[in-house]
Amino acid sequence: MHDANSIDVVIPSFRLDEEILLNIFNLPKPESFLVNYYLVADNPIVDIPEKVKQLAIIQKINLIQNEVNLGFSRTRNNGIRLGNGKWLLLLDDDIVPSEGLLLAYADAISKNSNAIGFAGVTNFPDPFNSPTMAMELNGLTGHFKSAKTIDELMWVPTANVMLNRDKMDQDLFNEDLKKGGEDIEFLVRNATLFGERYIAVPDAIVTHPWWNNGTIQTERQFRYGVGAAQIADLPVIKSYTYHDFTNTCETLLLLVLALPYMILNGLFSVFFSLCLIVLISEFLTNCIKTVFKVKKISFGLAVNMFWLKNCYEVGYLFESIKSGRFTGFAERIETSFSKKNPSWFRLNKWKIIKTCLIGIGLLVISV
Repeated sequence: MHDANSIDVVIPSFRLDEEILLNIFNLPKPESFLVNYYLVADNPIVDIPEKVKQLAIIQKINLIQNEVNLGFSRTRNNGIRLGNGKWLLLLDDDIVPSEGLLLAYADAISKNSNAIGFAGVTNFPDPFNSPTMAMELNGLTGHFKSAKTIDELMWVPTANVMLNRDKMDQDLFNEDLKKGGEDIEFLVRNATLFGERYIAVPDAIVTHPWWNNGTIQTERQFRYGVGAAQIADLPVIKSYTYHDFTNTCETLLLLVLALPYMILNGLFSVFFSLCLIVLISEFLTNCIKTVFKVKKISFGLAVNMFWLKNCYEVGYLFESIKSGRFTGFAERIETSFSKKNPSWFRLNKWKIIKTCLIGIGLLVISV
């Protein structure tokens, strides 16, 4: 039986940043709860910071160092299995917690002691350049902050989420998922298994830094796309997928597949023009989006938005083709998980604008 008044805080860490970790370990603790920390160092060659080592020696924290790098899923699973508290708080190793983080979760527990879990808020600093603004506007940070505006959620990133061990799928995180999406798959699987959603706790706040000091996230976005494609065919996610109008990289692939025919029929110039129209329409759509979002045209911001969006979509397409799962072409995941079997071919203003721009381009080349 799990200790109902115990919170296990599990932190997988490759960096072991002493300042960040001490901020977490020194959080004010709710009076009626026992809080146990489990720091799992997923870096066999890292030097354990002296103050962290001392906390482990005096048993203020539990410190485990993997003999080999195991990755986030397996490391988290190992950390989860170390404790026995009813409540399990998962945190990233680079977040800065608000002083009242544990107090906010304890208050939520007192009001909903049988909940499946609680979704905290992970803020990012204000955008300070084109890449960080592009990440904000493209929705890369949106799910991290969704507990601010939505009362019950199917998932939030594992940077800041609390689970109930009494209502937790014992299979835990899928250790085969190494490119991303393992948090989505596990939390949605868990919510589906117990027929509940995670209750938002807007006061349980941490702040996550911009990745790589705010530089453009090419590899991350591509990897996220790969990870999304890997989870799309898994049972719990599949029923939330649908097919949509082709995006830019999918449209360009269709044109490339048609290229031999076009060359044989002397239509290479048409092929080149169509590719140009698709790319220009996508870029102009992002330019228009900057006007809607920041009230001015910013070509630098539009370039970054264009790049981030397409890195993700190329990653999804690449993984679908590589794995031989061709149903992944033009496939999308309804990441709000609000309704199973979502309808296909959904329009929004950005798709309409892009379609109109493509239509104008086709008219121009046909004249």
